[in-house]
Order: sequence, then structure tokens, then C-alpha cells
Amino acid sequence: MLLREMQNEDKPREKFAESPKQATLADLVAILLRTGRKGHSVMEIAQEVVAKLTVEQGLNRFDNLDWRDLTTVNGIGPDKAITVCAAIELGRRLTKQCQKNTLLYFGQPSKVASHFMEQLRHEQQEHFFVCFLNVKNRLLGYKEISIGNMNAAPADIKETMRWALRFKANGLILVHNHPSGDPEPSRADIHLTKAFAKAANLLDMTVLDHVVIGDGIFVSLQERGQI
Repeated sequence: MLLREMQNEDKPREKFAESPKQATLADLVAILLRTGRKGHSVMEIAQEVVAKLTVEQGLNRFDNLDWRDLTTVNGIGPDKAITVCAAIELGRRLTKQCQKNTLLYFGQPSKVASHFMEQLRHEQQEHFFVCFLNVKNRLLGYKEISIGNMNAAPADIKETMRWALRFKANGLILVHNHPSGDPEPSRADIHLTKAFAKAANLLDMTVLDHVVIGDGIFVSLQERGQI
């Protein structure tokens, strides 16, 4: 069946836009291919590509995948083959990167500070990060919310809460640096922490800490009893 003959909810792009998890492997490949070949729809070609990948490569074995392998599918030229292989490689690399950056234990301020210290200790601007944790204080991920000037980094609480919901976080840890090298929290830091805590509570989440990074030293507002 040609794409124009399909119901909108069955078309790969529309299906993915509505609910990415509902898209099949063939749907995803079809989105990358965009067009089929004479007499065959893009979905039919996509199914052939998926069959070749899963039978010959195995879903978890793409280390030796070469784009030329896909050109044996009728209708797949170098451009489409490279596009599919690039998407697979992107997924592999992102997965590896996420594995490095996630599920770290952030139950102690020193763990948080250690993770961010070398990245932030010499910055000449304030960088404001929020870490999103599960119920066991394991890192689900983190986002840089803002970059400021020498004195402050404006923090968007609404943006942070949006990411917290996407990560399905249980707890949040705020992290920012002081370009002066002195991590002593300011009144504004304490006020901002309390504002974040109030917003998090409304979503049944908890601000666990606010770690201020200096030059080789740090301060935890949780340890100070200021949360």
C-alpha cells in the first residue's frame, strides 16, 4: 500500500509524531528512507531493510555493519544506506554516552561535586545545572538550565520542572559554580533553592541538595541545613 493510500494514523511520520513508542522498526526506517521504488512503497522497502538487519546483523550486533550491506536491497542506494547506518550509529553512540553519564550514585554531596568540579571550577561564567535522580539517588540525567554572567545565572524553574517530568524524577539536585572560586552560598542562592523546593513539592518531587562549586572546594546547602 502506498503512503498516500494509508490512513494518517498509520503513516510512519504521523504515527511517530503522535507516539514515538508506537512506531515499529519498519516505521522508523521508512521515515529515514522517505521514498520507495517503482512498484513498491517505502514501507515495503523498510520491511526488507529491517529483515536484513535483524536476520544478518542481529538487533544488538551492529559493530561490523557497513552501509554497503544495505545496498543489496533493491531500491536502496548509497545515500539511503548511509542514512540508515548513520542513524544506527547515532543510536549506539548516544546509548554509550548515556550509560557513562547515568545511574551514578549522587546520594552524597561529594559525589555530585566530584562529577562537576573539573568541568566548572575554572569557568568564568556561572553555569546552572539540575540533576534528576530516581528513588535510590541514582542519576537519571542532568540538564544545563542556564549560563549567566560573572555574577549570576538566571534559572528557569518552569523549564526545570518540565525536564523533571520527562525524566520521571523523584529528586532534584541543583548545581552551579561561582567564578570567583569561593563557593559560599549567597542569599540569592538560598532563596532560589527554596523556590525550586516549593515548585518540586507541588509535583511530589524533592530538592535534595544545592551544591555550589568553587575552585577545588564546594558547599552543600543540604549539609548546611539550608534546604
